[in-house]
Amino acid sequence: MTRPRSFLALMMACLMAFLVSCSSVEAKVPTTYTDAQIQQIQRYVPTLTEFRSRMDTLGNLIQNRNWVDTRTYIHGPLGDLRNTLKSVSGTLLPKSQQQAVDLTKSLFADLVNIDNAAKANDYAKVTASYQTAVNHFDNFLQLIPKS
Repeated sequence: MTRPRSFLALMMACLMAFLVSCSSVEAKVPTTYTDAQIQQIQRYVPTLTEFRSRMDTLGNLIQNRNWVDTRTYIHGPLGDLRNTLKSVSGTLLPKSQQQAVDLTKSLFADLVNIDNAAKANDYAKVTASYQTAVNHFDNFLQLIPKS
């Protein structure tokens, strides 16, 4: 009696595996923002605007060749920028999410380059990295939907 039961159980398991593997559920990818999503994203706009103005302050520190304050400013007032950009990236549409994540990574690579170049007192590299960082940040801001 145990043999037919185990054989039947094996057959049922194979049938279930086959049925599950053959089924396909296609998830709908949203193509537009809902009002709730726009409201959620718009809550980040004042913070992002503040961070953008801090980037201008960083530019002034770089222009004055104030390397100690430049490095401190990157780690201090711009320290929470990464978390904010990651939070915003997660709320964007899937087609914009990957681009936002890539821009966030590029922006922070630029900030690391600024920090390292400021440590080495390399004005040319600092200014080039700063300009690239500002461009990446502005491109990220372009991904934010308007109300």
